[in-house]
Amino acid sequence: METKKGFLQNDRLLVCSMFVFYGVCILGLIGTTFWWLNWRNQTNSANATSTAAAHSTEQSQFEVVERFDDASGHWRVGEFKNNGSWEGSMEIKDGVYVLKVDKVQKPFFQPTDFFNEIPIKDFDVYLDTKFINGASANVCGGLDFRRSFKGWWHGVYVFFICKDSTFIIAYRGENGWEMISDRQFSGAILPVDWNRLEINARGDHFNFTINNVAVYEMTDDRQKEGALGIAIQVSDKNPAVIWFDNFGYQSR
Repeated sequence: METKKGFLQNDRLLVCSMFVFYGVCILGLIGTTFWWLNWRNQTNSANATSTAAAHSTEQSQFEVVERFDDASGHWRVGEFKNNGSWEGSMEIKDGVYVLKVDKVQKPFFQPTDFFNEIPIKDFDVYLDTKFINGASANVCGGLDFRRSFKGWWHGVYVFFICKDSTFIIAYRGENGWEMISDRQFSGAILPVDWNRLEINARGDHFNFTINNVAVYEMTDDRQKEGALGIAIQVSDKNPAVIWFDNFGYQSR
């Protein structure tokens, strides 16, 4: 009996030892897995940060970089009154290009040119924009491009973000406005902070980015060249203030 009891005790010790051993192995495997996931996330984050920094450095070397530190003569400034549409002002103040809408008679689209007498074809462009408190969901701002020198009603593309965290890509021709992207929500848009918009145009192919996130891609050959500028669109009668900064342009 004592011999049998000793064997049972030894068996129990062996089983317990095996459970402890396998438990340590499992905990080690779990710990190793968490370490690897954390290392991968940190590596991906570092790579993303490095890529964004390299992209920012490249953009700072564009042939035109406008930081709106002073009135350069490239942008319209002063009081603005469009009878039957809107009243307000455009000014460069404290390093920001400020478009202020004081009174709206009806929904409107208003471009303001980047000074360039040569039609722009292929290009990269970026722009920072921010909606100031009080702007409604229907206030949008951003870039217009390849705009006809005969007037925007003869052809223009626009890339806007709006206060409600949506973006718009549209075309205006002789038959009126056509929504290309529809009005789409994007989590990349920061409703109360600065947002960077980017467009890459090569022939009839265009890529659109918001805060380093690609949001849309299209092929459209209706406008081969044209003017480039900043624009706003207001679809209700509420006053609004929109800031713009850090306009960068590079021909390709």
